Amino acid sequence: MSKKVDYIIVGQGLAGSILALTLLKSGKSVIVIDNANPNTASKVAAGLYNPVVFKRLVKSWLADDLLPYMDTFYPEMENLLQSEFYFSKRILKPFAEEQEKTLWLKKTEEGIGKYLNEAIYYEDLNGIVYNPLGISEVMHAGNLDTVQFLTSCKKYFTKSNLFIEEVFDYSQISMSENSVSYKDISATKIIFCEGYKATENPFFKWLPFKLTKGETLTIKLTHDHSIPFKIVLNKAVFILPIGNDLYKVGATYEWNDLSENTTEKGKLELLDKLQKVLKVPFEIVKHQAGIRPTVNDRRPLIGLHPEHPQLAVFNGMGTKCVMLAPFFANQLTYFLESHTPLDKEVDIARFK
Repeated sequence: MSKKVDYIIVGQGLAGSILALTLLKSGKSVIVIDNANPNTASKVAAGLYNPVVFKRLVKSWLADDLLPYMDTFYPEMENLLQSEFYFSKRILKPFAEEQEKTLWLKKTEEGIGKYLNEAIYYEDLNGIVYNPLGISEVMHAGNLDTVQFLTSCKKYFTKSNLFIEEVFDYSQISMSENSVSYKDISATKIIFCEGYKATENPFFKWLPFKLTKGETLTIKLTHDHSIPFKIVLNKAVFILPIGNDLYKVGATYEWNDLSENTTEKGKLELLDKLQKVLKVPFEIVKHQAGIRPTVNDRRPLIGLHPEHPQLAVFNGMGTKCVMLAPFFANQLTYFLESHTPLDKEVDIARFK
């Protein structure tokens, strides 16, 4: 028996889940198809959101627009999905050199200053952290518990009969002038949200992905050396408390080895950086790797296929997906339903 929906969404990572929820919120019907790969970047990610790019100490792209949207979207979804996954955090930045501290204090007087605390702390968090030069704080930061969020989404989609768990078969797509079918499901559009697997999609593999592998560790500290749950440390690596004396540590950036396997090289890099931050012993509990769908120009890939307008893509958000996806899922919904133009910086028409 055939089924008709407005949109078929392929991929239930962060991008696909957020887009599905946004379309449902706007009154549209969806089916989500996903193969439940445990090693996706969305499931490995710490889900941090941070309005500051530490490398250049500038505002993250569109931060002033993205943060207010997130602060509405995720709490609404917590209410809908009856789960808690969106947390405000203090990102504490121990300075590595005096020059870095001087730049920080200078930047507090510029536009980015609303996200930078001008106070410098010399605490060592009860003897846990090396802090000879002082620590300061990024404001309006935090994290999305990606595993909890994705699990809650899958449960909700499944309960609502909106979820199919299978490997998507591109050969089963059939297109007509104003619609598209996949097996026995017809829709106005199929939207691909496949993360780095888009490089294997016969319709969209021409997009200029520049994939990066990221590795993380989960470590355990003794209870008397715990870092408060509301604090994230960031000095060459991030250290994110996830509960039960466990902490997520990351992340590496690897452009050549794009397997989903963890590596000794990645582990040693994280350990080397970690030992320059923590003064106390720790135990490695888990080592994970995932491939980020990053793009040459560091902007998302959103829009319609140039020859097959029944097919669309919502991808390429890389490390900033938690921040970017709610805002641009809303923009894509307006584009599909009301023909409101997409931001030129994200529209895949820029690569035609």
